[in-house]
Amino acid sequence: MLKISHSDYEKIVAHGREGKPLEICGLLVGTREGENALVHEVHEVDSSDKSELTYNMDGLKFMKIEAAARKSNLEIVGIYHTHPATVPYPSKTDVARAHWEDSDDLIFPGYSYLIVSLRDVENPEARSFKILGKRIPDDISEETVVIEN
Repeated sequence: MLKISHSDYEKIVAHGREGKPLEICGLLVGTREGENALVHEVHEVDSSDKSELTYNMDGLKFMKIEAAARKSNLEIVGIYHTHPATVPYPSKTDVARAHWEDSDDLIFPGYSYLIVSLRDVENPEARSFKILGKRIPDDISEETVVIEN
């Protein structure tokens, strides 16, 4: 399960609306309780792709956020991005980029991948997944998203 506050979720939606028609991305920082990820902070990260179909997170910003999280006894628990015109489900590119180059090794094992679809801008749709491997849909495991008030 991925648990996020309503205000943090709204930050993601606002970021996505602002960036539309491009995909936007960012990091989810928080804590873990077993398989559950509890989001305490949402951080926007620039995408170098500037694309309607893909994102590519700025590595330096990623490292700075990761270092700050550690100092606060938190960790990166996931990545968020938008699908401006399609369903909130990991694309082939999303899955490929979750792995090191052409290997089967995941870059961020255990991360939640929160995808917010903005195909209907007034009614965003959020779904979160664990990417376990490269086979779609076999290696894609959906997790419950809880948006708290």
